[in-house]
Amino acid sequence: MGFAGATVQGAEEMNVASSDGPDDRPKIRGGELAAVLVGQLTLFMALVVPIGFSLAVKVGSIDPENQNTVLALALGIASTLVLFTNPVFGVLSDRTRSRFGRRRPWFVGGVLLGTVGSIVIAFSESTTLVIIGWCIGLGGYSLANQTLVTFLGDRLPRSQRGKVMGINGALTQIGPILGIVLAGMFTSNVSLMFLVPAGIAVLGAVWFVLAMKDPKFEGTVPELRFSALAKGFYFNPRKHSNFGWVIVSKVLVYGFIALTTLYTVYLLMARFELGTAEVASLTALISLMGVALAALGALGGGFLSDKLKSRKPFLVIAAGLLAASALTVATSTSIPQFVIGSLLTSLGLGVYGSVDQALLLDVLPSEGNENGRYLSIFFLANGVPQAIGPFLAAAVLSLAGGDYSWVYFVGAAFAALGALAIIPISVGKRASLSTTSIRTM
Repeated sequence: MGFAGATVQGAEEMNVASSDGPDDRPKIRGGELAAVLVGQLTLFMALVVPIGFSLAVKVGSIDPENQNTVLALALGIASTLVLFTNPVFGVLSDRTRSRFGRRRPWFVGGVLLGTVGSIVIAFSESTTLVIIGWCIGLGGYSLANQTLVTFLGDRLPRSQRGKVMGINGALTQIGPILGIVLAGMFTSNVSLMFLVPAGIAVLGAVWFVLAMKDPKFEGTVPELRFSALAKGFYFNPRKHSNFGWVIVSKVLVYGFIALTTLYTVYLLMARFELGTAEVASLTALISLMGVALAALGALGGGFLSDKLKSRKPFLVIAAGLLAASALTVATSTSIPQFVIGSLLTSLGLGVYGSVDQALLLDVLPSEGNENGRYLSIFFLANGVPQAIGPFLAAAVLSLAGGDYSWVYFVGAAFAALGALAIIPISVGKRASLSTTSIRTM
C-alpha cells in the first residue's frame, strides 16, 4: 500500500462528521457488557489454544516424523481460507436485515461452525482430517470474533472505547492462557484439549447472544453486487491513510505472533529435552504468570491511552517489547531465560492488543455505515500473516537447518517493523482534519 506521504491528504479528504462531532451513543453497561466480555474470553479459549498448543500436540501424536511440515500446513491453509471468507462475511453482515439483528446471526453461525471443526479434530486419526477440521474451526471462530468486534464498533461511544477495549484486550490474552492451563490437564486425552474449550465457548456465546442489543437494522441497505463483496478486500489508502498504517502495523505484529507461536512446543521439546506432559506443565506455569502481566498491560494501556489521549507511544513501546521477547527466547540457554522472554511477550501483547483496538476504532472510516466492511479488512491484517507465517516459518527453519532460533530472530524483525509502522500516523494537532478526535503524540 502506498501510504507514505498521503497522511495529511487522506485526512483532508476524510468525512469526519462522526469522528469530530458528538458521539451520542449510549454506553454499554451491566449485563450486556459482562456478556460481551465473557463471550470474548471464552471464544479466545477455543480460537487460540489450538494455534499455540493443542494442534502441535495432536499433530505430534499422529505423525511425529513430519510434525513441523504438517503443523505449518494446518495453520497456513486454514488461515489462507479465512483471508477470503471473513471479508465476504463482513460485507454480508452489513447488509443483513434479519429480525434477529445484523450481527447476532453471524456470531451464532461462527461459533457453531467452529465447534464442528473442534469436534472433527478431536476425533480425527489422520493429519488430513486435522487440517480439514482446523480449516472449519478457524473459519468459524474467526467469523465469530470478527462479528463480536464489529458489534463493539457499532455500539461503543468514543468515551468508552479505551476502557472497554482495554478490558477486552486483557481477556484476549487471559482466555488463551486459561485455555492452555485447562488443556494441560488433559495431556492423557488429547481429544478433550479441543472439546472442553469448544464447549466453554458455546456457553459464553449463549450468554452473549441472549444479552446483546442488536435490533433489526432499519437503515438503507445497498444492493448486493459482486463489486460490493470485492470492497471487503480493499480500501483507498490515500483517503484513509491512518487506517492503513494501523493495518500495516497489525500485519507486522501478527507476523511476529505467527512466527513465534508456531514451533514453541517443539522448541521446548528439542532444546530442553522435555516431554509432552512437561511442556504442558511449563506452558501452564508461564501462562499463569503471564495472566497478571497481560492484564496489567491491556488494562493499563487502555486506561492510560484514554487519560493521556495518546495511543502511539504505547504501541511503539509494546512492539519494542515484543521484539525483545523474541530475541530473549531465540538465545535462551535455560528455562528461566525462556520464561522471561515469554513473559515479555505477554506484557507486550497485552498493551498492544488493547491500545491497537482502541486506535482502530478511532480511525475507522465513518462514511457509508460500513463498519463490518472496514473491520473485515482490518481482520485481513490478522489473516495475512497467519496464512503466510507458517509457511515462512517452515522455510526459515529449513534454511537454518532445523534451528528454531532463526524463526524467532525473523519474528523480532517483524515486531520492530511493526513499531516503525505506527510512527507515520498523523492525527490531532498534526492534521487539520483527522480520521480521529484523539491526538496520538
